[in-house]
Amino acid sequence: MQSFIKNNRFFILLIFIIFFSCLPFFYLKQGLLLIDTGREFFIPQAMQDGFVLYKDIFNIYGPLSYFVNCFLMKIFGQSISVLYNFAILNSLLIIITLYLLGIEFIKKHLSFLFSAGMIFAIVYPVFLYNSNLTYSFAIIYALSSFLLSVLFLIKYIKCEKSYFAYLSCLFSGICISNKYEFFIMPLIILYTLIFVKPVGIKKLPICFMSFLSVPLICFVILIIQGLNTADIKDNIYLIWNLINAPLIKLFFSKTGGFFHFSYLFGLIKNNGIFSIFALLPLLNILFFIMNAKKIYSDKPLFIFVLCSFIACAKSFIYLNIRHMGLFLFPICALCALILYSRYYKKFTELILLICIILFFADDFSSLKNKNYTLNTPKGSITTYAKEGRMIDYSCKYVFNNTKPQDKIVVLPEGSIINYITDRTGDYFYFSLIPLFYTDVFGPDKIIEHFNKNMPDYFIILPIDNIEYGSRYFGEDYAKEFLEFINKNFNLREEKYDIKIFERKNKE
Repeated sequence: MQSFIKNNRFFILLIFIIFFSCLPFFYLKQGLLLIDTGREFFIPQAMQDGFVLYKDIFNIYGPLSYFVNCFLMKIFGQSISVLYNFAILNSLLIIITLYLLGIEFIKKHLSFLFSAGMIFAIVYPVFLYNSNLTYSFAIIYALSSFLLSVLFLIKYIKCEKSYFAYLSCLFSGICISNKYEFFIMPLIILYTLIFVKPVGIKKLPICFMSFLSVPLICFVILIIQGLNTADIKDNIYLIWNLINAPLIKLFFSKTGGFFHFSYLFGLIKNNGIFSIFALLPLLNILFFIMNAKKIYSDKPLFIFVLCSFIACAKSFIYLNIRHMGLFLFPICALCALILYSRYYKKFTELILLICIILFFADDFSSLKNKNYTLNTPKGSITTYAKEGRMIDYSCKYVFNNTKPQDKIVVLPEGSIINYITDRTGDYFYFSLIPLFYTDVFGPDKIIEHFNKNMPDYFIILPIDNIEYGSRYFGEDYAKEFLEFINKNFNLREEKYDIKIFERKNKE
């Protein structure tokens, strides 16, 4: 270990210097609070208040990230900066793990240049998709644990020490406990432990239990909290609706998850020069086909390439790094770098330097759009002016005109307002974007629910949902729900296209 640290301390120190030198410029100036992100604060807060995931709280991700964030809030308090600071440490872990993975296959200086580029590619973008404050903490925790699982699997193949196999299984279980979409990774590990580098029949059960340990702990906690088989069955039904929803296919077609020729040119136009990186999964397949025998004979490399392929399975045609594809980009790009530097070699350093400059310039130029400082009881954060005004106005109204015990539902989404104001909301139907309203829950079920569980206030925000084929709640979709609101609630305030309704005959 001492030898390893000594041999790598220079480049690791440089990574730390670059990472923390840039942090002050971007600190609490990232993310998009109204879209998805507010849920990441709202749910752990609800869990602290005794509400149970999948029973009382609708959730499409694994439970672990919410358990972790709930624990952090309980220890360090209710503040936006608490989760953000922990995510920064997780981002640093991602970058260091990428460097360590890289040096297993390529020269140290190349791995360093790649890791430095990833700091600007995934850590410091200011929009919704970054590794510090993104649409889901589940994906950034899953990414770090996935990379660690791959790293330890490669280390096991190279040195045959059993504890690396156990660690690989452990982090794979952690990964899946955050994000189910990495479910193929355990099969790669099993293939490795049986056929590539047999771990032995006596040690396979230990590997198996290492993998299951964290998912089982999460499941046991949920059962103790009150989750039952009926709740699980209901959630499976809703997730099935989500997977088969026409609007989810439209969403992924528009954003690159599914290939649809009619949206391809729009993606290229919107992403500009960054569309170059969308070709990386196809490029990796091409590299693999052209060098299949060499790659297969090098078992650590072969397994690493397989891990890259399964991670990017949803985005083979177009890896949209300005969207959710960003979180698949590191492993995909590292695979491309390793294969290119091994078999083609020319201009590798130059390509990496150009990428660093490109991402660096994009991050810093985007900062000018973050110009609205939102001051709240949960801390201050700088965001976009339009978003900041909506949150600021809504929160001030809530503080000035409602009681702490009032129940407030913000639609189509915007649970960050509940988090900031400490007002309860609806924990199952807190997001009614077109996907959930139309395809997952259905209007009848939603209206029936709110007929029985009327909040004290509805706040309708002018959030554009064009990615799902409809724009504004109550205008382009959910018209019947707006009729329900108008029938049972009085319009109290309308400003900045925000509508605030109070329940009639409210005591």
